[in-house]
Amino acid sequence: MIRSAAIALLSILFWGTGMVQSEAASAQPDSGNAAAIQASTPAPAKKAVKIVQTAGRQQLGDFAPDFARYNDDILFGEVWSKNDVLSLHDRSIVTVSALIAQGITDSSLKYHIESAKKNGVTKAEMAEIITQVGFYGGWPKAWAAFRYAKEVYQEPAAK
Repeated sequence: MIRSAAIALLSILFWGTGMVQSEAASAQPDSGNAAAIQASTPAPAKKAVKIVQTAGRQQLGDFAPDFARYNDDILFGEVWSKNDVLSLHDRSIVTVSALIAQGITDSSLKYHIESAKKNGVTKAEMAEIITQVGFYGGWPKAWAAFRYAKEVYQEPAAK
């Protein structure tokens, strides 16, 4: 599942650069290990999740009602609620990766890192995601993302 999310992200980022091949064209034989792992890994159960978002209407409703509706009803209400192929966990990975790669290191990145944590992305996964994107999207962008990730994944102080 994560491989599919990564392929989707790379396709978006590098489409038209000649750096992206179709998954079928880039697949290489691997002595059967991937097939064995895939065959032994149960498919995660898919449950319907309806994402309810009102930030668009709250912040832009009177000024840009169409944009607010697209944000709340389409992006969050439909795209994020669709989990028949990508789970919320995987959508969070793709979203955080795309934001970092584009250099969007404002409060929206922090929001999506927080959402990723809520969607089951572990601290170790987040560190690895940011590191990977750092090599392909830019080292300074990764540094900026790590500031938010450290804050979000900070362990509560012992009392």
